[in-house]
Amino acid sequence: MTNKTKFSAAVVLVVFGVWFFFTPHLAVSAMKSAAEAHDSAKLSSYVNFPALKENLKATFNAKLASEVTKEKDGNPFAALGAAMAAALINPMIDALVTPESLAMMMKGDKPQSEKNSAPSTQAEQPADTTMSYESFDRFVVTVKKKDETGEPVDLVFNRDGMFSWKLSAIRLSI
Repeated sequence: MTNKTKFSAAVVLVVFGVWFFFTPHLAVSAMKSAAEAHDSAKLSSYVNFPALKENLKATFNAKLASEVTKEKDGNPFAALGAAMAAALINPMIDALVTPESLAMMMKGDKPQSEKNSAPSTQAEQPADTTMSYESFDRFVVTVKKKDETGEPVDLVFNRDGMFSWKLSAIRLSI
């Protein structure tokens, strides 16, 4: 191999490595532009809905179980209330996980039920967004409204194949 061939191969490897590193950033950017364009079909292509729904159901069930154990000694009806709430979690998650609610979360907003959502009269506040790898196959986007004291929303992307990424979990502070 000549020096020119070695140099060309090294440049190709470096460019490929940089592109490979930034593939989740490209997926987040494409997802964000689909959300801004209200293109639910394109936005949906970046979401693993079954994994996302299971993640949210597990999160809400764990929170519910911890609340029941706290209230168990003081309230005999806590277990009954928890059972009734658990029956409502699945339909609630199915209604919550939509392309529209995901677009809201990408802007740093917390999704609301259709009945409670009213058009915002305030100007859209920009959101602080940070992105980082948690592992080779997991990438986390943390979104928080600027000048708000609430907890951020973590959007967790998992590798889907070698080069594509899909939203598969949301970490909410509940």
